[in-house]
Amino acid sequence: MTESTKRENGNEKKPNILIIMTDQQRFDSLSCYGNAGVSTPNLDRLGGEGVQFDNCYANNPICTPSRASMLTGKRITGHGVCRLHDVLPDDEVLLPEVLKEHGYHTALFGKLHVSGRIFEERQRAEHDGFDIYEWCMEPSISLESPYNGYAAWLKQKDPGFFRELKEKGRKLLHVPREYHMSHWAAERTIDLINSSDKKEQPFFCLMSVFDPHNPYEDYPEEYAERVNLDQLPEVIGLKDEEGEQKSDSISVIEAERTQSYFGSAYEIDEQQRDAIRLGYYASIALLDDEVGRVLDALDKKGIAEETMVIFLSDHGDMIGDHDLFVKGAALYDPVVKVPCLMRWPGKIPQGVRDAGLVQPSDIYNTCLSAAGIVEHGNPQERERFDSLDLLHAWKDNPE
Repeated sequence: MTESTKRENGNEKKPNILIIMTDQQRFDSLSCYGNAGVSTPNLDRLGGEGVQFDNCYANNPICTPSRASMLTGKRITGHGVCRLHDVLPDDEVLLPEVLKEHGYHTALFGKLHVSGRIFEERQRAEHDGFDIYEWCMEPSISLESPYNGYAAWLKQKDPGFFRELKEKGRKLLHVPREYHMSHWAAERTIDLINSSDKKEQPFFCLMSVFDPHNPYEDYPEEYAERVNLDQLPEVIGLKDEEGEQKSDSISVIEAERTQSYFGSAYEIDEQQRDAIRLGYYASIALLDDEVGRVLDALDKKGIAEETMVIFLSDHGDMIGDHDLFVKGAALYDPVVKVPCLMRWPGKIPQGVRDAGLVQPSDIYNTCLSAAGIVEHGNPQERERFDSLDLLHAWKDNPE
């Protein structure tokens, strides 16, 4: 019996799976997590219609190891990707390949980064498992890579803007929304949704954007109006009461302050810090609008109830807290604690706030459980992974 015949006969029900992943987004950056300085109604809706995890901690505060953990379901020691430019071993099998083997149509729109940038711009991971592979590490680099889906789209949409982006790179500020990478990733995800036919084949989609990662001034100008700096979470420990900059006895943290790729934090004044924070949250406001379009597309297609949607980030961003910026060796909450929302109508109750400790690596086993590939309650199967099944609480205790 074919996969499609099983689904048509009701013997097997596999949901569509959509993962929306951001880059460098801290846990307190959404209004549903208590941030009053930026409005995120669409992501709030996603969390309100499912579960909001209040204590999701990244497997690593750097992109590559964290993403490798999410897509292999393993801890850092399990897959061996420890640094930014490490390369995933050829024998590591990513989540999409497992899902593909069980009947899924798989697609990537955006950033993968389970290996270093130079490796990924030249070749694909041996077992990435994507049927559609439209990769983009970041909007302004690797533009001539044969895998760069954003660059190919932009060349066709507006060759002049593509040339300007190639020339200016990260110095191109305030990218119009219609050319923005977040908009492209949403457009391509919507195309996949509109062309899907679950009776024939469910889909797995990784919509993986670069925002709110620096450079912080690439947001469309109009989105600055969506941010209220006075209402953002207060900066933690920039200066002490006497106005002297704090020091830290931990040398590695002090090295992050003075020698990170972002430059010395002590040379960034309050005005520059506020500009960084404004750009960071303006990008999140744009992202929220794009997520809203994707959720609306699921509704319009009539497949929202048949689709498990997961939203999370690979790690956070200090944006000035503790005299630190961007990411690195620090393990403060702003850089290791990330938002995590999950919705599956009819399978996950609405409006749940879960305080349990979870990690991005748990997404792996959660997706396999939703697809019926790993049976919850079978210890032998569960022990194959360093990954929890986040659906188990509701499977064990149905309402």
